[in-house]
Amino acid sequence: MQVLDITQALELVDGEIDLLCSLLESFVHTKHFDRSHLENLVAQNKYNEAASYVHYFKGAARQLFAQECAQAGQALEDVFRKKTEGDISSLTDAFSLAYEKALKAAGQALASFS
Repeated sequence: MQVLDITQALELVDGEIDLLCSLLESFVHTKHFDRSHLENLVAQNKYNEAASYVHYFKGAARQLFAQECAQAGQALEDVFRKKTEGDISSLTDAFSLAYEKALKAAGQALASFS
């Protein structure tokens, strides 16, 4: 599985490279996932806030067709929203790793368009 599917992401924005670059720029340089922030929310039993926090990054990953990151985020969000059961720690590990890979790939993709 590709970390990012730039071809699909480009199709999503109707081939507008400037728009794709804007999405990549936002993903790379705007708000970053902070695992310690998520862990603090969990420690305070703020599961709805934790779900919303993960949802933000999952959605950004989906726009870039970062499927592993989006899927890991969905799995974690589903546990927070009590749609399913799962180990929050291991799901957070998976999401954090997938996010870091997506962040690196997005940076490389952005550089390739410059």
